[in-house]
Amino acid sequence: MSTATTTPRAAVLREAALTVCGRREGKTKACNSCLRKADAAVQLARGADVNTRLLPRIADILCGSAGQPCAACWDKATTLILELRP
Repeated sequence: MSTATTTPRAAVLREAALTVCGRREGKTKACNSCLRKADAAVQLARGADVNTRLLPRIADILCGSAGQPCAACWDKATTLILELRP
């Protein structure tokens, strides 16, 4: 996913939502729930580094776990941060 300033926000959100929803062959659209989660996660991940305190917060947003995100959501949060790095 490109994070250049010329990339429209909607395109970034679509790609992030697919990561949140779970990428797999043939899947082209995320569900509405994951699209909403992606919006919050992208706002945090844009300026994050994998080593910051934001990783657990992003994982928690994706999981909706009240502080105990699952391993899959940790992986998705890490992937989002890496995809959105400048």
